[in-house]
Amino acid sequence: MIDPHAALFKSLSSPSRTAILRHLSQNGEMSVDELTSALELAGPTVSRHLQALRQQELVTVRRDAQNRYYSVDTKRLEQKLQDFLEYLVESS
Repeated sequence: MIDPHAALFKSLSSPSRTAILRHLSQNGEMSVDELTSALELAGPTVSRHLQALRQQELVTVRRDAQNRYYSVDTKRLEQKLQDFLEYLVESS
């Protein structure tokens, strides 16, 4: 079984993923095309990183017809980081 804390930080260890989170945090909801333009990354690359972030429940997706818009799940991210801090304290 993979440690959930390790999985979280593994997903955050990619500079591209943290850039995606930063852009979403600063700009709100964005599509893959908007992120591709902003980050100068290929669409499939952005999609793959978004999938990893979705697996960790760090981003949410909203579908509008054929488009998908992504945003940071700030509450979930804060909760996961808080859980990690509590894990550190109780492990001491």
